[in-house]
Amino acid sequence: MKHSSLIRSLFLLLFVLMPFSLYASVDFPETPAGNRAEEILELLNGTSSDSPEDYVKNNYTPNFRDAFPMAAHVAIFSTTQGIFNKLQLVKIPESSPQGITAILKSAAREAYLKLELDVEPEEPHRIASMGISPAGKPADAEETKKEDRTGGESQKDKEPKEADLDDLHNQLSEKAENNEFSGVVLIAKDGSKIFHEAYGYASKEFKVKNALDTKFNLGSINKLFTSIGITQLMEKGELSIDDPIGKYLDIFPQEIAGKVTVKHLLQMRAGWGDYWGNEYYLAHRNELRKVSDYMEFIKHIPLDFEPGTNFQHCNTCFEVLGALIEAITGTDYYDYVKDNIYRPAGMENTDCYDKDGPVENIAVGYTNMNPDAPGGNEYRWNNLYMMPPKGSPAGGGFSTAEDLFKLDIAFRNFKLLNRDYTHYLFRQFNGSPEDPFEPPGRVSRSAGGAPGISAVLARDLNFGYTIIVLSNYDYPVAMDAANEIIEMYGLE
Repeated sequence: MKHSSLIRSLFLLLFVLMPFSLYASVDFPETPAGNRAEEILELLNGTSSDSPEDYVKNNYTPNFRDAFPMAAHVAIFSTTQGIFNKLQLVKIPESSPQGITAILKSAAREAYLKLELDVEPEEPHRIASMGISPAGKPADAEETKKEDRTGGESQKDKEPKEADLDDLHNQLSEKAENNEFSGVVLIAKDGSKIFHEAYGYASKEFKVKNALDTKFNLGSINKLFTSIGITQLMEKGELSIDDPIGKYLDIFPQEIAGKVTVKHLLQMRAGWGDYWGNEYYLAHRNELRKVSDYMEFIKHIPLDFEPGTNFQHCNTCFEVLGALIEAITGTDYYDYVKDNIYRPAGMENTDCYDKDGPVENIAVGYTNMNPDAPGGNEYRWNNLYMMPPKGSPAGGGFSTAEDLFKLDIAFRNFKLLNRDYTHYLFRQFNGSPEDPFEPPGRVSRSAGGAPGISAVLARDLNFGYTIIVLSNYDYPVAMDAANEIIEMYGLE
């Protein structure tokens, strides 16, 4: 197994989590590899007594451990949990004392992952390689009766806890002093802010502190803007969710143009994945400033699987959705979202800025994921040379916590979409816009992350809470802080 299988893109999509279909019980074999795979699953599910960092230090071989920065190892666990929620073992296609392949089922969606793991032949059988990748649904997986994971009490019946916001401020201040957090946190209830504070530095080089109006890179929260734009076109009747992309774009071969639909793109089930290893992308990354620049290489990328048969994280899908917006409206994507999302919502400090242009009040991203200088947790390295020169329909734009709060208010007041289509987006485009809407039993999160980028917009649709955390440190710094606040209020 190649070590490169460890690294996956850290950009995330909006997830409104769906019920979890449980499968017939499958157990890991009592082998060195099986025992290690069970430990990895516990880490992925957050049920291990070890932290991911301690586990990697103590249970990976030195060669595998040192092949990547520690932050990259740790991010695999947090990113997988952020996208897929809890995971359950459903099948073991291959197993030997020193190696195992396991198929895991997501609690968040109809999606499956393949865990591949090899261990040393000698005790203590440390992990020599480990990778997680998308997988198809096992043909012989036996579904069993769905269980109520809330213990019989629905989320909407639970009253939130009282939160000590002074204690929260003290905790975040201490983390900032210890170089564990940098960013802005905003909490609101029923459209009114109850907490809004800034911590850490926007520029360590010039000793500029983060402020309430500091602009942070959103990572994949830009996918939310693209989803809104596409849904607006649906609401206007200019687009159908079941339309094949070839109806609007003539750049793809027929086997793609006629099969991949708008819905496949929105749900990341088109058959594409991410393009980080694409040769054209790597050679021209610093030249990509328009949606058409991305189409120059995306039009040649083949599908990994038949559209609709699997889920795979897909930045490619959202670049194509941006191209659809341009083709249907005849408007530049960046102008469209500015005129139809940012301005109606009152978002004055949100855009996909050119990273080499003058932008006021912008946070520099700091990362521990420097491949040329692995090790350490000091957030010394800026990410300026790791990112494309401008954000895209899939991610990389900038905003403030205040602007995301305005976006949330616009959402809740149906200023961007009517009630039916707002709920349709919250349901991840399952069913139809007219279907009755029941708020999900957990907080919905739109999140983004990459080296030096960590952002979360979390919304509780039962009690009216909004939690926004923007950080210029590595993912999952913002997600961890948001989850602590959600737990503090007892919202899940």
